[in-house]
Amino acid sequence: KVRKVATSAKRGSGGGTGMPTRELEEQLWSKGFKVVAGVDEAGRGPLVGPVVAAACVLTDPHFELDGINDSKKMTEEQREHCYEILVNSQAVAYAWHAIDAKEIDEINILQATLKAMDMAVMKLPVKPDFVLVDGNRIPKAMDPATTEAIVKGDGKSLCIAAASVIAKVERDRMMVQLDKAFPQYGFAQHKGYGVPQHLAAIKKHGPCPHHRRTFAPIKFM
Repeated sequence: KVRKVATSAKRGSGGGTGMPTRELEEQLWSKGFKVVAGVDEAGRGPLVGPVVAAACVLTDPHFELDGINDSKKMTEEQREHCYEILVNSQAVAYAWHAIDAKEIDEINILQATLKAMDMAVMKLPVKPDFVLVDGNRIPKAMDPATTEAIVKGDGKSLCIAAASVIAKVERDRMMVQLDKAFPQYGFAQHKGYGVPQHLAAIKKHGPCPHHRRTFAPIKFM
C-alpha cells in the first residue's frame, strides 16, 4: 500500500485560476518545513464499503500536474490519468489506509476518517515536517504545531489534491471489486452512495456484509 516508483513526472503550468497550487507548501518551505504532506479522504458519505485516506508528499518543488483538482470535480477518466502519473512518479511519495465498514460502525465515520488519515501519514515512506489536512479538523494524534486543517483544501493545495485523487481512485477500485461479489447492488456504478438504484436494491435484497449498519436507511431496517 506504499509505493514510490521512479518514472518521469508530467509537468505543466501549475494550473490556472481556481486550480490547486503549491502556494501553501511554498509558505511552509519559507518557514523551514521542507517536507510537506497533503492528506484527504474518500468515502465518508457512502452507505457501504471503507473510508480511504491518502497522504501525499510532492518531493520535487517544481512538480506540477495539469488537470488535477478536487477529485469530486474531476471525471473518472481525469482521476485515473492523474492517479497513474502520481503513483508512478519519483517526485511523489504517497501512502493510503482504509477503514472498513465494521470499524466505521464501531467508532463512527468521523473517527474512522481521522484514524485513516493518521495511518496514511504514518505509512508515508518519508516523514513529513508539516501536514496539510483537507477539512476543518485534524486527527488527535497529529501535532497541532505542525498540522493545519484547510477547508476545501483539495481545491487549493496541490499536495492535498493529489491525496484526494489517490484516495478516490483507490476506493473506487475497491468498490468495483465489491461489485463483482455483490452485483445486485450496482456498486461499480454509484460506488456505494445512496442513489435511488442503491436504495431500491437494499430494500429488495437487504444489506450485504459490507454495508454500514449505523447509516440510514440500514440502521432502521
